[in-house]
Amino acid sequence: MIRYPPGVPDKAVSKYLSRQAEPEAGLSDGVAGTFGHALIVPAYGEGQSLFDTLGSVPRGPRGETLVIVVLNARKDSPAAIHEANAAARKRLESGPKSSRPLPGDHAASELEFANGRVLVVDRSQAGHFLPEGQGVGLARKIGNDIALSLSAAGRLSSDWIHNTDADAVLPNDYFDQTEALPADDSAAAIYFYEHRFAEDPELARAARLYEISLRYYVLGLDWAGSPYAYEAMGSCIAVRPAAYAAVHGFPEKNAAEDFYVLNKLAKVGTIARLAGSPVMVDGRISERVPFGTGKSLSNLLSKQKALAGFRLYHPAVFAHLAAWLRALSAIASAGGKLDAALSELPRGNPFFLTEVLLESLERMKAFAAVRQAVERSSGDPETMLRHFHTWFDAFRTLKLVHALRDGGLRSLGWREALAEAPFTGLSSWTVEDPEPLRQALAAAERKLAEKPAGVPAVGLESGKERDSSG
Repeated sequence: MIRYPPGVPDKAVSKYLSRQAEPEAGLSDGVAGTFGHALIVPAYGEGQSLFDTLGSVPRGPRGETLVIVVLNARKDSPAAIHEANAAARKRLESGPKSSRPLPGDHAASELEFANGRVLVVDRSQAGHFLPEGQGVGLARKIGNDIALSLSAAGRLSSDWIHNTDADAVLPNDYFDQTEALPADDSAAAIYFYEHRFAEDPELARAARLYEISLRYYVLGLDWAGSPYAYEAMGSCIAVRPAAYAAVHGFPEKNAAEDFYVLNKLAKVGTIARLAGSPVMVDGRISERVPFGTGKSLSNLLSKQKALAGFRLYHPAVFAHLAAWLRALSAIASAGGKLDAALSELPRGNPFFLTEVLLESLERMKAFAAVRQAVERSSGDPETMLRHFHTWFDAFRTLKLVHALRDGGLRSLGWREALAEAPFTGLSSWTVEDPEPLRQALAAAERKLAEKPAGVPAVGLESGKERDSSG
């Protein structure tokens, strides 16, 4: 049975499939049988790592799994990408279980594997290349649309569509973790993760510092009271079918598609944070997308002194964010009195840059958005606060963080930031080795699984507003 978050009608799925799904969604008709679970894996220039990922897919508690691998490239992708895709295609087709081409205009085939079947959708060869400027977002959307079609037809038993990457290794309890979630208003679930570190000490150090920065940011957001305090990693996402349809699927972006889809999902239901065995993600250098783990590691190692001078947001940035979020709550409680709430911000405090905060918010047109939300809320505090957080979302939170950084709260050396931040618990630590500090932050973030993230839905009529950041 498919469960729908409150405020998301059943018709959202059929409407999405008929109007917004990718043409490949029809491939579900050519795949025989039913499945317990579905897992989508985009693959762009992958080698052995793709097959390591496939080999790690466990048998779930509901039976066979359908793994949808979307081989993808653009015509203008580097030659090395095309060569790797061709090798992966050949290896998939010539595996121990021979592949069966699916009928139709799409380059697709299926083959068996130990715990189910693999559907290979090939958007990596002439006549089927992804459009210029598009990439992993469209690849994820294709795979999820196929899984959604199976779900709508009653051929997917699980209430979840799972997503990972071709550099991830899944734990044995992977599918059990979402099965254990209650039938609540969750729109998505985020798996806990750990990085696998390279033998090269410099690359391993870069990956550890990068992971520290990810966890530091999430812990800072949670401490500040943000409803968007979760990891946005495409390798660790599961989505509810109806919620996925309600937010119009993955955006067709070449990067940050995970960030933007979660930003929208957090507004139609909660984001469950899982604390089971982690998804193991490769800490590798990559130029596959303009930013993200691989690109960040590449920049750290290529730019002179970048690794030695690694920095994190100033902890005071999160204090300013917390003050703004408290102001939003005060505005809602007071029936929309914006000026009164802003007058309570600290004044004359050398450690609190009130004018920088106000100027940053004014440039973002935050005050105009608050006034509009007040008008739309008919004086109801709960509705008002939901409207506030629907506008001041993960995207605008990051914009404010950057504005505060650029406005005077300059980033600190990573060790200094960890020691000064009130949310890390590392003020008394004196070690310089990043590994124990990374482990401490990971343990702190794991505890966040005790509470869900996200903003309850304010109604599907505000879809245009929800889509403004993606």
